[in-house]
Amino acid sequence: MKSLLQWHWLFVSALIVLAACGGGPVAPEPAKIRFGETICAECGMIISQPKYASSFAYAESEGRFKSLAFDDIGDMIGHMRKHPELIPVGVWVHDYESEEWIDAKTAYFVESSSIRSPMGHGVAAFADKAAAERLAAETEGKVLDWDHLRIEMAMADHQH
Repeated sequence: MKSLLQWHWLFVSALIVLAACGGGPVAPEPAKIRFGETICAECGMIISQPKYASSFAYAESEGRFKSLAFDDIGDMIGHMRKHPELIPVGVWVHDYESEEWIDAKTAYFVESSSIRSPMGHGVAAFADKAAAERLAAETEGKVLDWDHLRIEMAMADHQH
């Protein structure tokens, strides 16, 4: 009987380990991008410029998340609008200067036709407001927060 109980616990433990290994990550995180290899989820182009890369995660199932990678902040915003069923639980952009991931909701964005982003949306993100203001002055752009950037991009799409 003792041997049967030990096998039962071993079997249950193995099932728990296997279940934990399946699916996506158990916490939202930005996509792992291999520059020069990873494909943009919106346009299908290879992501090659870290300073414009972006990502969002959504719940794939209970406790499992999937992260999508984008080559341009504007592509990510467009993808979010086209796929409202993918409710973001985390949104990240690369800081234009450090090329490190930062939370999009706390970032400062510069929108300018002089910014040559991969898909031409003309948006760069910054962790530091002063850095964003410097680029905005250099490019005759404007500094926006996350909510205002999404509104501006939605309005621009309606004018085309």
